[in-house]
Order: sequence, then C-alpha cells, then structure tokens
Amino acid sequence: MKNTPNKIQYLDGTRFMRVIQAATRRLVEKHGHLNDINVFPVPDGDTGSNMAGTMRNIVSSSAKSIERSIGKMSDVIAESALMSARGNSGVILAQFLCGFSEGVKGLKRISPSDFSNAASTAARRAMESISDPREGTILTVINDWAEHLKENCHKYQNFHELLHDSLERAKVSVRSTTDKLASLKKADVVDAGGLGFVYLLEGIVEFTERGSLKDKGEDYVVVETFNPVQEKVSVDSLEFLYCTECLVIGEAISASALRQRLAPLGDSLIVAGTADKVRVHIHTNEPDTVFAIAAEFGTVSAQKAENMLEQHRRLLADVQQQTGIITDSTCDLPEHLLREYDIQVAPLRLFLNDEEFVDKVTISTEEFNSRLGDSTSAKTSQPAPGDFKRLYEEMQEHYSEVAAVHVMARYSGTMQSSKAVGSMVWSDRLNILDSNTLTGGLGMVVLKAAQRAREGMPAAEIVRLAEEDCANVRVFVSMDTLDFAVRGGRMTRSQGFLARLLNIKPVLEFNSRQQGKVNVVAKALGARRCEDKLFAMLAREVQEHGPCTLQFAITHVNVPEVAERYARRMENEFGMAPLYIMQASPVLGCHSGPGACAVAMLMSPAEQ
Repeated sequence: MKNTPNKIQYLDGTRFMRVIQAATRRLVEKHGHLNDINVFPVPDGDTGSNMAGTMRNIVSSSAKSIERSIGKMSDVIAESALMSARGNSGVILAQFLCGFSEGVKGLKRISPSDFSNAASTAARRAMESISDPREGTILTVINDWAEHLKENCHKYQNFHELLHDSLERAKVSVRSTTDKLASLKKADVVDAGGLGFVYLLEGIVEFTERGSLKDKGEDYVVVETFNPVQEKVSVDSLEFLYCTECLVIGEAISASALRQRLAPLGDSLIVAGTADKVRVHIHTNEPDTVFAIAAEFGTVSAQKAENMLEQHRRLLADVQQQTGIITDSTCDLPEHLLREYDIQVAPLRLFLNDEEFVDKVTISTEEFNSRLGDSTSAKTSQPAPGDFKRLYEEMQEHYSEVAAVHVMARYSGTMQSSKAVGSMVWSDRLNILDSNTLTGGLGMVVLKAAQRAREGMPAAEIVRLAEEDCANVRVFVSMDTLDFAVRGGRMTRSQGFLARLLNIKPVLEFNSRQQGKVNVVAKALGARRCEDKLFAMLAREVQEHGPCTLQFAITHVNVPEVAERYARRMENEFGMAPLYIMQASPVLGCHSGPGACAVAMLMSPAEQ
C-alpha cells in the first residue's frame, strides 16, 4: 500500500533535526557512487566521502540537541557543519547551512514560504563564499533549486508538495551539469557535488512522505558501486597539488579580507562561516603559507593538506591502498612525506611557561625550539582524545583498516590513548604498535610502514615488519647543555654544575631494545669529542649488526649548522647522506635542551 504523504505545514527545531538526519541517511547510502563519478575539480574520487563525512559528523555532534526552535537548532547545525566540513562540496554545504541559519534567525517554526526565503539566503551565501564560482557544479544545482522554491512556494500548502516539486527541478539541473563542464562531458557524468545535493533532497522528501525515521533503523546503510570513471579524465600533473583546509576561530573575522589574501595562492578557494568561525578550503602548492595567513585572522586548527595527484594515482592504480597510517607529532618526518603518503599525525599538547599549545598547529616546531632556551618550564602531554577521534573517523572514509605506530609508551600515554579511541572507531581493524623510539627513529619506521601500505600490504603485516624495524633502530643524541636534565630531575644541581665547569657533553641513547629507555652511553670533554663519540657508537652498531642497508635521519634543536656538519661526516664515514634533516619535535628539546642533535639509524637486512 502506497504511503499517503504527511501534510507537514511547518518545521520547528525537532523536525528540522529529523530532516537533516533523513538527508544524511540518503547521502551516506549513495556516497560510493559519488566517489565513482567525481572528476571535477580534480578526479580524486572523494567527493562522496567528504560530503557524507561532513553530514554524518553534523548529525553525531548535534543529534542530542533538544532545541525546539528552528532558529536555535539551525545555529547548532551550522556550528557543527563548520567544525566538520570536509572537501570542496562539504565546505559549500557548511556555508549553505550557515546561510540557512541566518535566514531563520529568531524564528521558532517556519512555513513553506519562510523555508523558501531561507533557502534563497543560503544559496546566496554559498555563492559568496567562493572566489571563482563555476557553472555546472553543486552551486548551480543549489541556485536553480532555490530559485524554483522562491518562484513557486506560494502554490503549495505543505512541505511535501513544495519539496517534491523542487526536487524535480534539482534533478533537471544536475542533469544539465554534464554539458557545462568539459571534464564532466568527457567522462559523461554529472557533477558529483550537485548529485550529492539531490540525494540530500531525496532523503528529505522521503521523510516528508513517511514522517518518521523509524522504518530505516538506526544504522546507516552504505552502498558502494565500484565503477569509477576517473580513467577517462586521468591527468599526469596538477597546477596546484594540495587540497588544503583549516578552521579559523576568532572575533570579527573578515571572510572577504581573508579570501582576498588567500586568492593568489591557488584555486577552488572557499572561505565559509561566520564572524567568529571560518572554514577555509583551497587548492594550493603552499599549505604552510595558507595556514600562516589564516593565523593572522584567529586561532587555526583542523589543518589538513592532501596531495590530490597522489590520490588520483592511487585511485587508478591496480593495487588499492587499504591501510591508513597514523602516528603522533613526536614522529619527525618532513611535511612533504607526510602529505605524499597521507600519514595522519595526532598533535601532542605542549607547555611553555605554563602556556598551552597544540604541536605544529598553534605553534611551529621552530618557534617552540627557539623559545625553549629562555623558558622556565617546558613539557609535553599526550594528544587530546578528541584529536585522535577526529583523525580516526576521517580515515574511515578512505581506508578499510589502520596501522598506528607511536612514540615509546614507557614515557608517554600517547599509545594507550590512541588505542582506546581507535578501538572504539575501528574495533578489530586497528593494529597498533609501541615503537619504543621517537624523533627520526620513529620517522623512518613510520615512513617504511606508509610505503608498505601504499604497496597494498595489510595492516597486520605492516605492524609486524614495523616491529622488526623498531628493533633495528638506533637513536643517539649529542647534548650541548645539561640544564634541562637538572630541571627534569635526571641530574642533581651539583652534578650539573660540575659538568658545566668541566665542559662535559654527554651522548644519550633512546634504546628501542629496552622499551625506549634513555641511557647516557658516553661522556666527552667538549662538543667535538662528543661528536666523535657519537659517530664511533654508530660505527660500532653497524659492525656488530653485520651486513645491512643503512638509512639515516638527523634532527636537531635549533642548531642547523651542527646537523649539516653531522651530515657531511655521515657521507664521509658511511657513504650515505641522511634521508632528511629537520628540527626535532619538542619532546626531544624538552628532554635534551637547546643545541641537542639526534642521529637516527635504521639497519635493515641486506636482502631488503
């Protein structure tokens, strides 16, 4: 028996939340198909995942709200949208919902006419958020739908009639996108973002017919299609490589001024949000510059930069990467490698003179290390559970399992926190490892894990091999000052005074064979003899290990000249340049102080 449509004549806060839930359900069911047809603006196959992830997070973060007023409920939803928006279409959706909130501000319930007016405001705000709007995208579908609502709302007495009729207009609009963009025409598909908006509307119309979500149950049903068309529009290069996003929180943020500052850095620029919270999306080659400019307008968080060309190549590859890699910010790897291999990094919390920072988010490693020498106290703390939750949930959209490799558990609760949160999100699909090391040692282990994941290796095998790598990692650190050892209680004041008087420079080892235990393995009079001791220990380890291939990484606490000198000596003595040289993560500085220089060596069996 066919359902008789419910004659819903108004929407309040409760009904609006149900509308959002219904729309989300339909989008999640169909997001796989959207990924398959995603060819614009880049054929990287993630539009469906980004839109579904945005909407799903909106529902999960606002579902418990009990606001009866649609004005207040729409504020809650708009706030959630800004916090969770992902990707080009996800950020446009967030701005659309912010505009809708503006359109219903102060209202307890709305009629079909009120809804149409709010939709017009939402469409206008979505268009304003984009620096260079293109015909044939989700914006086209939103505008055509909103215009149809405005022109015809007076004809209808209830929401089902209004929305059912406007849905048909949206379907016509999305079909027309094929002929409006060259890449869509070449692939013979419609715009994925525009079709995603149609799926949202279908969910809403379905809800107005049933008036309930109960028939569908509580769980989302995911339907994948596996018929991608990206090969038809494959590319070998992109003008702008990185899909870059961040959230800016401040006061009286000028979205237009921020948009103007960012516009020269790339394309697909969207600056969406409110006066105190703005979501930025841009395709660029300079993610760090984007984050630095955004920081001038407020506090920057949720930074993300994904290599779209690598995503496109993975999509077309015969071997699909199933395993995502996550670590923490004690892992020292250059930013370009983190981005190339899509390695997710949970940021530690840092404390300088009791002021709290988020590692590499609200303070750079360079700034932390430069301020370290003048600090009266400096320490680190494990990442917040919320940071792990966000990363683990985002990884669900791209991978079927996860391998997590973290800093030594002996001195940090990071691994346990990651395991607790990750297990709730991934259940038995999470494989986690205590690396028993840090800085460049952890960096090289994580890099090899990411390379194996790229080759299609399953998580369990990646973690097994990473455990072998950890046993073959050596990390030696030359120290320039013992003040931090005294401050941390690892050395008495009298011992520190004597060491300074005699110019004693120790060499530390973070011993992965002893669960990362820190040992003083050598002492020398002066920096040059300390360096000699460190290299002698490296040579001894290689000799004792037997035939192997070597990889090195050098990290330092604000002494690039020492790091460069070590690199030259490394080439002379081992015939091998370091994979990279970079500033060490703050955890090393807090332990060893300014002037410390760490050499990490990975000895792999010769046949590898």
